[in-house]
Amino acid sequence: MHGQEPLPSEYATGAGLPDASPSPAFAKRFGWRLLGSALGRFLALYVCRFMSRELEATRGAPALESRNGVVRLWRVEKFADISWSPQEPWLLSDGVKLDSGDPVLEFHIAGDRFLELGPSHWRTVLRQEFQSLVPLLQPRGEIALVGSTILRRQAAEFGASLREVPPGTHKSLDTFYRKLILLAFHPGGAKRVMLERQAVAEAAISREEFCRRYRADDPTS
Repeated sequence: MHGQEPLPSEYATGAGLPDASPSPAFAKRFGWRLLGSALGRFLALYVCRFMSRELEATRGAPALESRNGVVRLWRVEKFADISWSPQEPWLLSDGVKLDSGDPVLEFHIAGDRFLELGPSHWRTVLRQEFQSLVPLLQPRGEIALVGSTILRRQAAEFGASLREVPPGTHKSLDTFYRKLILLAFHPGGAKRVMLERQAVAEAAISREEFCRRYRADDPTS
């Protein structure tokens, strides 16, 4: 499923650093440029594909797949099992309340399949993939489709509600991993990654709202 503003203060050079030392912001930009090399992107792609295989090995085959396999959905019996804030009910933008005990579908995009279909037309590709899921989703009982993303603007554009996740190491690592995915699969490489300044967020859209939005015969979809 996100002029630039000045970098947040957490990237500012610490007062104790010598003037000649590279700032954390410079080091971070240099690190992403290094990862953006041909070798770096190859390694990032390998890591992302490895993690995707691990997901399938752990969870088994997805419950649902879109027409071309770009979108994969795994059923999770209780939202609390994958939520960053399992004790907090979540009121989604269409008024549906997502509780910790609700069954959900965890949303993943297969980056390699996405690339094969032409990332330059990504909005059209995703909309068509979403439309292909509607007949499969309509008879099901899960409350929502849920996931995590650093592409906040794009997720909201497609109808998802967003909420912040608690701070901590897990949040930092997941943000880094999702930037690695972006590096591996986006044609813009490191330059595109460095435009994403915000950390990972939870994203969710109710199953009913998803079907309403992406019903193929809906003129507003």
